[in-house]
Amino acid sequence: MKVDNSSEITIGFLVKTLWNNKFKVIIPTILVSVLAVFYAINKPNVYTATGVYTPAAQGDASSLSKLAGQFGGLASLAGVNIGGGAEDDTQVAIKFLSSRAFLQHFIGKHSLQDELMAVEGWDKAQNKLVYDTSLYDENTQQWVRTPPPNKKATPTPWEAYEQLKKMLQVQYDNKEGIISINLTYYSPYVAKEWLELIVKELNAFWKEKKLKKSDKLLEGLTKKAQETDVSELQGVFYNLIAEQTKNNLLAQVTDESVFESVGEVVLPEDKSAPSRALICVLAFILSAGVSSLIIIGRAINKVNLSQ
Repeated sequence: MKVDNSSEITIGFLVKTLWNNKFKVIIPTILVSVLAVFYAINKPNVYTATGVYTPAAQGDASSLSKLAGQFGGLASLAGVNIGGGAEDDTQVAIKFLSSRAFLQHFIGKHSLQDELMAVEGWDKAQNKLVYDTSLYDENTQQWVRTPPPNKKATPTPWEAYEQLKKMLQVQYDNKEGIISINLTYYSPYVAKEWLELIVKELNAFWKEKKLKKSDKLLEGLTKKAQETDVSELQGVFYNLIAEQTKNNLLAQVTDESVFESVGEVVLPEDKSAPSRALICVLAFILSAGVSSLIIIGRAINKVNLSQ
């Protein structure tokens, strides 16, 4: 790198510059490193509970789809739409799982605003959540925070939604047909409990949704079968009614309507974050590097100005 026609910046010049200004590098690096250590020590541990699932079997829906393929044309002529194929609810369910409609309802149903917005850690020895006293008085169980504009002191499920959404992570391997759901929280016990509850309620919602759809279809098929005088159509409708009745009965006795558990959610024993060593190492490298670059830049600028 040329400074002018007669001088250039060498490695020796850079080393000498850093050596002469070593304290200007060392002192900021030590200060930043100490702050990083303090930050890392005071950052609470979090634990991640993981559940592994597979999409619920669609075999019963497939059998109805075969009948729909055979008789759907005749049924549509009679004014009944029985669909054109088996539905894959997996992608829709994954989207719905992290939606405001589902999670906000879940928060309100279980009154999770306190745990989501006021907790700042977990006491492992006592297995007790630690609350931020500037936000929430655990003794009186009253919120003492200064609310944001147009909000009350007690947060609503609407406010708490973003916190729960950040804790959830869903991954779907379409090729393997595996769904992994992670929930990260201060307490491993709470993380496990919430993850199991979320999947349980999602399955319950999907079960109710399927039953309502099935009942509506059965009602429509039964009505049309009674109205028509064409024996061929009556046979089609009764075949469809029999298949849909079987699907309805299966849906009633199946709790895992959209996500089937591969195994139980295991209680996490080791923290998933923070990586305190990594925080300290990165802080040291960045502070030392930035300090060195500033000193070298000033030295080069000084040489250029003196020429």
